[in-house]
Amino acid sequence: MGVYSGTQWCRAQGAPDTAIIDTIRTQTQISDSDQRRIGEWIEAQVNKLKTLPDDQRGPSAIKLRELLRTQFENAGNSAAFKDQFASRVVAVAVAQLGDSGTNPRTGQTLCKVLLDLNRPEAVAAFLVGLKSKDAGVRMLSASGLAAHRAILVADKARLDQAIAALRDAGLAETEGVALDRMYWALAVPPTQVASVFDAFMAILDQRLKKRREGAAASDGAEISALEFFRTSGVIGALSQPQKEQLARAVATFMRLDAQRYATPNLQFSEIDRLQRLLDGAEEILVALVGAGKGGDVRGALAGGQTPKQVLQQVHAWVGDANQQGALNAAPWNVPAGAP
Repeated sequence: MGVYSGTQWCRAQGAPDTAIIDTIRTQTQISDSDQRRIGEWIEAQVNKLKTLPDDQRGPSAIKLRELLRTQFENAGNSAAFKDQFASRVVAVAVAQLGDSGTNPRTGQTLCKVLLDLNRPEAVAAFLVGLKSKDAGVRMLSASGLAAHRAILVADKARLDQAIAALRDAGLAETEGVALDRMYWALAVPPTQVASVFDAFMAILDQRLKKRREGAAASDGAEISALEFFRTSGVIGALSQPQKEQLARAVATFMRLDAQRYATPNLQFSEIDRLQRLLDGAEEILVALVGAGKGGDVRGALAGGQTPKQVLQQVHAWVGDANQQGALNAAPWNVPAGAP
């Protein structure tokens, strides 16, 4: 059996752990039967982890990840073997990630292996992983789609499939760290903004609904969404109706975040998130409306002004019972106070 030592798997020639695939790895043509043997070997390694007790899965997951990676990268591998090995890892991952009985450790390990292999075939498994009951698997799957963004944007059908999956996953997501990666995976080049705008807005609207219903704290997931719209060329690629829709959503997030920011005794980590959110929101609004037409939230933050003073700058954008904000007038038509 292979012995794990440091960061490598050390094995004697013909060791049982790899003996089956050692006889195949140098072949330039892989027969159907050998393809099956590769798949069975990979599945057997994964099943060893899957069947372990919970308290034993941690170290074994690290070993499995390293085993599969090093076998894929073995210097003796033919190109044909590497293709088949990657394809079979993806097939096993699709089956395991689609199985509700797969434990989180196994699912997360398979996602990490696929990220290690960095093969386009892995997109199929990441799409399945977005539906996992485990937030870690969902996060890693979204990260995997982001890692293959170039492949996706080059193929409209595959991109549309990924966008639809990310939209559905984002609408259902309850964990900020996973949603952050879903926003990031949707961050296509400016030339393709039209393909993802509706997905972004659907998720943002859903998140606003939850905030309005009482989820006062911000988990910071929208930092990645705001970062996308701050990217050079993105806002310029939007139609005027899209700009107006974005302005209304961003204004409401900014008002909610500013009110939360003015809450006493927040933890430093949340204060940092809120400052980043407020900074990003105002940068987008300035790009939409123009400089000097609203408040100066970023200046207030940079100048160390109090949270209440920052909130006053937000009111200069969205208005309140006492004043008209820059966004209350046409064409933005944000209701006073951005409710």
